Amino acid sequence: MHAHTNASDGEHSPEELVAIARERNITVLGIADHDTVAGIERALQEAARTGDIEIIPGVELSTDWEKREIHVLAYLIDHRDAQVNALVDKFREGRLGRAQKILAKLATFGVPVEFEKVQAIAGDAAIGRPHVARAMVDAGHVTTIQEAFDKYLASDKPAYVEYESASPFQAVEMIRQVGGVPVLAHPREVTRIIPDLVKSGLVGLECYYAEYDDAARRELVDIAKQYGLIQTGGSDFHGLHRMGHMSALGQANVPPEVVPKLKQAKAKLK
Repeated sequence: MHAHTNASDGEHSPEELVAIARERNITVLGIADHDTVAGIERALQEAARTGDIEIIPGVELSTDWEKREIHVLAYLIDHRDAQVNALVDKFREGRLGRAQKILAKLATFGVPVEFEKVQAIAGDAAIGRPHVARAMVDAGHVTTIQEAFDKYLASDKPAYVEYESASPFQAVEMIRQVGGVPVLAHPREVTRIIPDLVKSGLVGLECYYAEYDDAARRELVDIAKQYGLIQTGGSDFHGLHRMGHMSALGQANVPPEVVPKLKQAKAKLK
């Protein structure tokens, strides 16, 4: 229910991602790229080729709250809809401006990186910090992507830059306005924001996140029950060889009833 393609910062094309899911006998695959819906159509076409996988179209929107990066998932969106694309473009533009500011900060630390190089690495994908990190590796400033994050790009490091697109509360409201189902992604570190997000219209909570232990999952399930939220989950899969995202596709044991519950929630939004 939470996987990325190379339309954002994933390693695999939409077709490759669907093929990996097929190999692992996954029958429902949620595509949730960062601030772009560019990979959804190709994933749908590949899934339709054999008809054995249902694609749940989504997007993971990037927001900031109190100098902390917070991601809000929008499930069951219409990726062809003009309003959806306008929403995604708003967040994508925020990524572009953010990348330019990150590079300006890096330059002040004696770590110059050309914006054109980052663009070339990203290609048609929405630019993210992993693309900046790869450019830093190519420029010889660091030896690995993980080192780039550890020294410069993580949220508590000197070259981190906040998003300027929207708050998580605004994101929840905007997702509902375009007919999507808003779910707070990997929420373990930001549980205190949940009550206010519920007031804004939050529908689900990513409880069964692959990198959480059983205790963390139980805690989040209890919170979801308290606020009447759908208990979703996912691996946050970025690729078979991605540092920092080691969870395997399908690793999160997400209850199968999540999908019909999300569809019921969407129907109520209409």
